[in-house]
Amino acid sequence: MGAASSLGHGAQTAFDFFGEKKRVIANMGDSTFFHTGLSGLMQVVYNNSPVITCILDNRITGMTGHQENPGSGFTLQGDPAPILEIEPLVRALGVKQVRLVNPLDQKDMKEALNWALAITDEPSVIITRWPCVLKKLTEADKKEFGDYFHRCEVVTEDCVGCRTCVRTGCPALRFDKAAKKTRIEASQCVGCEICLQVCPKNAISAVKKESK
Repeated sequence: MGAASSLGHGAQTAFDFFGEKKRVIANMGDSTFFHTGLSGLMQVVYNNSPVITCILDNRITGMTGHQENPGSGFTLQGDPAPILEIEPLVRALGVKQVRLVNPLDQKDMKEALNWALAITDEPSVIITRWPCVLKKLTEADKKEFGDYFHRCEVVTEDCVGCRTCVRTGCPALRFDKAAKKTRIEASQCVGCEICLQVCPKNAISAVKKESK
């Protein structure tokens, strides 16, 4: 709950002191960042620690029940409120190395992590911006991210049963041991398309969009 950057700085300091060639990546959600994460990141900057901080900006308080937060645009009573954007706030704390990425784009996400890992002399922040799949989208969300979400399905005749998609950990994926094929449970698929991106045989496709 906001201690990720502080703990990351302590761990990174210990690794460096003992000559361990390790890098620390601290993770926190957007609401947690606003709640208590700001002060920890401030100290990371103050100590010029090469900690990588990932802020998961899912546009809502995802962990404890979808309460509004300073970045969502609404008060707890549902009234419109100013949106506190994370990127300029992070830069105002003194972080010079900042990247904003779509976490569902595996290529961009990997590139951002490699970029941050290459920075060894100062703090860096990666902001992953995409709404929680359970969130009721606001008009601002629809304008930025779109009003529709894809669903994915397996092209059975192209599936070779390698289980690469299953190893992503997605709960919508099912492997049929008898048929040696993967299928996707439509009711659980949220259309993130991670499985589509990792399939080595292009055996997964996006299907019709449904209004969220």
